[in-house]
Amino acid sequence: MKIINNSIFSTIILLFLCFSFILSAKPNNPTKSVRISIPLSDNISHRYEKYLLFAYNHLGYKVTFDQILIGRARELVNSGDLDGMMIAEKEIEQSFSNLLRVPVVIAKGALVLYCNKSVVCDKSVLNDVNNIIGVTSGKSISANFMETVQASSYAIKSDEDLGSMLTKDRLYYVLLIDEVQLGNLGSLNESLFNSVVVYRSEGFHYINKKHKNLIPGLTQGLQLAIEHYGPLVSPKK
Repeated sequence: MKIINNSIFSTIILLFLCFSFILSAKPNNPTKSVRISIPLSDNISHRYEKYLLFAYNHLGYKVTFDQILIGRARELVNSGDLDGMMIAEKEIEQSFSNLLRVPVVIAKGALVLYCNKSVVCDKSVLNDVNNIIGVTSGKSISANFMETVQASSYAIKSDEDLGSMLTKDRLYYVLLIDEVQLGNLGSLNESLFNSVVVYRSEGFHYINKKHKNLIPGLTQGLQLAIEHYGPLVSPKK
């Protein structure tokens, strides 16, 4: 009987050790999570998604991406209802005090005025009170810029819809971001319109300030992602 009991005891110990080994051999899956807003444009979200996943997974975070209108997304991230936004121009910091920049440039571009070829196309049109300029709704880079000039603005929910309004002659002027790698975000055939650069800017990943402790890790994570997947921005542009 004693020999049998010892045998059972030895078997239990062996099973326990095997179970412990299996548990320790499992990969460390992310247990923390963040919700990040992404633009309506698939071209933009597909470009940056894998870089952000790499950076957050590097810190042990699971990422949920929420596709939300740009103006609404900025309000939700600023209030803390969302944890971050995929990308935004640096000028966003002037309007939203609770957003923190992850200091790795992930985009370069310009705010560009696109015009119907039947009208004058230079910066002077922005200060003509008789002109109406199409912009992206919410506190977007184009809407914020229009607060500094005299022309009126007409807000549309997305860059693609803004481009469509210009193409269909429903607007004679629109302000769109022209990103160095992606081109104009309104999907315009640029040969059909005149244009002038209003000013140039850079894009960054932003998070709510409640996550300020993540800034060093996300900075390193994005840099590692760029080394892994390749550069997002050409140093020559």
